[in-house]
Amino acid sequence: MPQQSYTENDVIEAILDVTDNHLSQHQAAQKHGMPQTTLSDRLRGLPSKSEVTQPTQLLYKSQEARLVTWILRQEALGYAPSHSQVRATVTALLRQQGRERPIGVHWLARFIKRHPEIDTKVGKRQEAARFNSFTPMAVNWYFDIREREYGRIKPENTVNVDEGGIMVGFGEY
Repeated sequence: MPQQSYTENDVIEAILDVTDNHLSQHQAAQKHGMPQTTLSDRLRGLPSKSEVTQPTQLLYKSQEARLVTWILRQEALGYAPSHSQVRATVTALLRQQGRERPIGVHWLARFIKRHPEIDTKVGKRQEAARFNSFTPMAVNWYFDIREREYGRIKPENTVNVDEGGIMVGFGEY
């Protein structure tokens, strides 16, 4: 029999149906598409599978949420991190915390599965001329001119309307 798909919210609704709406455990479990044993266990106070496995997770839930936010922000800026960059970021975070745990082979795939809002995307090719002209000298030249011409304008009053690939006013300081 294939594994049934239900969420933590479904379990909570089923518990409320049993306790408040006086449905039987069997009826509530069927209504919300979950095994009756799961509902019975939760009514007896047993923790959810995610609560049991949380201590063995590589990252805490709050850290995973921040990682997802960072990935989505990078993607919005046009610099979505590659799988190897995400793995390197997580490794650096763990090292910074003194937790030298290796990242498992399938960790990233499971992370993406846990967070469907992020997904693997195919990168877009950039024009070679644009890529090759993006040098420190060119960037400094641009910002020197920009400061001279528009330095009096506050950053929050600027908008990026060109297609040069330089964005102003995004990110945290």
